[in-house]
Amino acid sequence: MSKPLNKDYNALYEINQAMLVMARQGQWDDFVTLAQEYIVNLGAMLEQVPDTLSADEKAQLSALLTTLQSNEVEISRALEARLDVLKKGISSLHNGKKCSQAYNSQVISPFQ
Repeated sequence: MSKPLNKDYNALYEINQAMLVMARQGQWDDFVTLAQEYIVNLGAMLEQVPDTLSADEKAQLSALLTTLQSNEVEISRALEARLDVLKKGISSLHNGKKCSQAYNSQVISPFQ
C-alpha cells in the first residue's frame, strides 16, 4: 500500500492487518476485541472523508479501501470456517447430551 493519507487511516490499516493475522492464526478472542475497535474506527473514518481530495489523495484512499475490502474477504472466509467448527462442536455436545439423558433415564428408572 502507498503512504496513507493520515495517521487515522494508517491506524485503521494496521488494525485491519492485525485482524487478518489473528484470523489466519485462529486467535479468536483477541480478534473479537480488535474487531470492535476496527468497526468503530472504520465508521468514523468513512464519516470524516473530506469532500475535496486531490487526485493523489483519492488514489491513496481508493487503494486503502481496496486493501481493507480484500482483507475483509479473507477474514470473512476464516470466520465462516470457524463458525462451521463451532457449529459441529455444538452439534456434538447436543448429541452427547441426548445420549447422556437416555443413559441416565435407563439407569435411574429401575431404582425409583
